[in-house]
Amino acid sequence: MTRIRTERVDHHLTGQGFANAAASPVDVEGLDTVLWDQFPESVAVCATDGSCLYANPSMERAFGGPRAELLGRSLWELYPQVVREQLQARFQRVAAAGEPEAFEWHFASEDRWFVLRLFRGHGRVYVFSRENTAEKKQEAILRGLYDETRRAQRHAAFLAQASEVMTSSLEHDEILQRLTSLAVPPLADGCSVDVPLPDGSVRRVAMAHVRPELVERTRAYHERYPIRMDDAHGVGKVLRTGATEFVAELRPEALAQGIADEARRRATQELGLTAYIIVPLMSRGQVLGALSLVNTEGGRRYTQADVRLAEDLARRAATSLDNGRLYTEAQEAVRARDSFLSVASHELNTPLTSLTLNVQALRRQLESPRASPGDVASESVSNKVMAVQRQLSRLSSLVRELLDVSRITAGKLRLEREELDLAALTRELVPRYAEELSRAGCLLRLEAPGPATGSWDRLRVEQVLQNLLSNAIKYGRGHPIEVSVGADAERAWLSVRDEGVGIALEAQPRLFHRFERLASERHYGGLGLGLWIVRQIVDAMGGRILVRSAPGQGSTFTVELPRLPPE
Repeated sequence: MTRIRTERVDHHLTGQGFANAAASPVDVEGLDTVLWDQFPESVAVCATDGSCLYANPSMERAFGGPRAELLGRSLWELYPQVVREQLQARFQRVAAAGEPEAFEWHFASEDRWFVLRLFRGHGRVYVFSRENTAEKKQEAILRGLYDETRRAQRHAAFLAQASEVMTSSLEHDEILQRLTSLAVPPLADGCSVDVPLPDGSVRRVAMAHVRPELVERTRAYHERYPIRMDDAHGVGKVLRTGATEFVAELRPEALAQGIADEARRRATQELGLTAYIIVPLMSRGQVLGALSLVNTEGGRRYTQADVRLAEDLARRAATSLDNGRLYTEAQEAVRARDSFLSVASHELNTPLTSLTLNVQALRRQLESPRASPGDVASESVSNKVMAVQRQLSRLSSLVRELLDVSRITAGKLRLEREELDLAALTRELVPRYAEELSRAGCLLRLEAPGPATGSWDRLRVEQVLQNLLSNAIKYGRGHPIEVSVGADAERAWLSVRDEGVGIALEAQPRLFHRFERLASERHYGGLGLGLWIVRQIVDAMGGRILVRSAPGQGSTFTVELPRLPPE
């Protein structure tokens, strides 16, 4: 019988020589199987019809049965079902053509990988099988690291570009529009930014989409179904909680369960939403808005890496918005300062000019050679002295307001509390304004029937009443003014109502800002500090101030104070 020598076996393992050798049928017993028995790989020697003639110990261990059970059976029948068809096809090609083949197969149920190599020689087919699971897993790890590195590089480049784009402007809406345009299409099919408003509503300030028609369709959808801060999911929830919301795949059945209204569900489905990420725009603990990245084409799948990128982008956008807001506030502060200096110069100069003229007139009258002692008591001198007193009082009030601004800003507003009757104090102070009310043509009606006692600072309460009454006289000239005082078990209130020019609803939140003037200084005097000081005093005493007004219908300011100091 012919024996295959060791060097012939080594030559066979190179895949050369046997395919072209003159192969004559040789019985398997004629093989030198000592070498095959030592092989770490599984080795099977088969006839050209696929029947197994020999299996080495490694193959015996791999299949978990004695070799006697393997011999005589078709080779592909020994392998799992998932690889049989592929193995049979390749075996038959090798047996027929003599060209060696190799392929990998994955045993998915056990997550194992194998490499099979097939050769033909001497009328037989040799099949070598080796497990390469460790290599495949290492390859997967390296591929994952490579992909992660490439992804990190792309993300870093995108964020660098985003930072450059967003810092090129300090305008709020322009920053957000640039942000949405930048994100489409690299990060999403569509991108939008929504911001909360003081009245609790939500405004969409920027939106972009790869399909322009969906921008208008989405805008119409949100006009019909506006975003609400109390929504259980979506933008409203993110604005309310400041937490990211991420849906990797939005299935139609989940959408159907989440929206009960059939018309709204159908309108939502028409938007084609398949996945989304919504991240908050947060700066210094405040939610400035929500950035939404959505997919509508169905080809893109979001991952946690995309969520991290969206959050990084949102942080940069929030910082840019915050910088823009701080810049705007600084600009407004500069404008307010310049306006204040202009108004203050005018307000201080007016009584000084009048005071100077009156003093000069008095001096000329007193130094006149024809002056006599009786002239000093004349009516003209008395009028001038009264005018001097008014201007001195005006100057004193302006200086006191400036000092109060300094104290309040420095946190040095101190209260000297005492038991006080607000009704009695009001009845005492109102007559002092008789002359000013007369000049303004205002008739004042006071309603303070009973005691309204509490623990308050007398001088500061007087200041509150004086500022509110002066404000009513200034803006309600020629119209009646009503002052009322009341109390219940827990609080007391002071209300001053005029029938003057009134204040628009959108302007009312600015009433209590420092240096804020809602009317022209050409028609109404003042530094724009009175109501701000009132607000600071009332807040310090644990109370609150309310305003009710409309253009042309006058204004009502109501101060509520707790009767007992806060604990």
